[in-house]
Amino acid sequence: MNQVTDAYAKVLLDLNVPCEDIESADEMISSCSELSEALSNPVVFLSEKDKIIEKIFPISLHRFFKVLCRNGKANQSREIFRSYRSLNRKAHNCIKATLEYVTPLTEEQQVRITEYVKRKTGYEKVELSLVYNPRIMGGFILRAGDYKYDRSTARAVNDMKKNLIRPDAATYYTRDKKIPHVMRATLEYVSPPTEEQKTRIIEFIRKKTGYKEVELRLKENKELIGGFVLRAGNLRYDRSAVREIAQMRRNLMRR
Repeated sequence: MNQVTDAYAKVLLDLNVPCEDIESADEMISSCSELSEALSNPVVFLSEKDKIIEKIFPISLHRFFKVLCRNGKANQSREIFRSYRSLNRKAHNCIKATLEYVTPLTEEQQVRITEYVKRKTGYEKVELSLVYNPRIMGGFILRAGDYKYDRSTARAVNDMKKNLIRPDAATYYTRDKKIPHVMRATLEYVSPPTEEQKTRIIEFIRKKTGYKEVELRLKENKELIGGFVLRAGNLRYDRSAVREIAQMRRNLMRR
């Protein structure tokens, strides 16, 4: 967005153009690249552009698009619509929030997240957009303005990697010499770890427990939803999506 698109968006807001008409026009332009090209093409006569506008777009936007064509701004219509949405939200004390997820949320969860965003940002209304993103592996990422709440499995995995390569990681050495030389560990997972990840996990356990030999047992557990749970003696490292969701619920219910 810039001053030009903001200025045109302000005009739309002042004219009280129905939101559904703007969304309809935006969908037409996004789904048909030839339409945008025709309206922005300087070779096409304005009279021809007017006919296209009157035939395709809602009547409330006819004058708007004709002005855009005459000012050579037709190719910026979608940016203007984005600016309009932002100004419209501010006018109604509303903030846009985006939730990236893997496992679909229930209606109750969406309501709780909306209330959570209201408390965090101070806005009276929240426009919540749900985006399916399998790359986060599990959990979710919530964004609202400058606020970001990342409880994705991908982030947990990255944190795990950072811990594995930390040179100053704390090491625990047992004083009981009668304990067997092999540490038996269990990794519960949803997506099987790669050989490289298993090697890093074993090194992580060695540093944390002081054992030189580690026997890693892999156990599939779909109930985790995503992420993993690592157990080795008294060490428990829970980066599962189910734990992240439970934590989110606790945060949402806090007063």
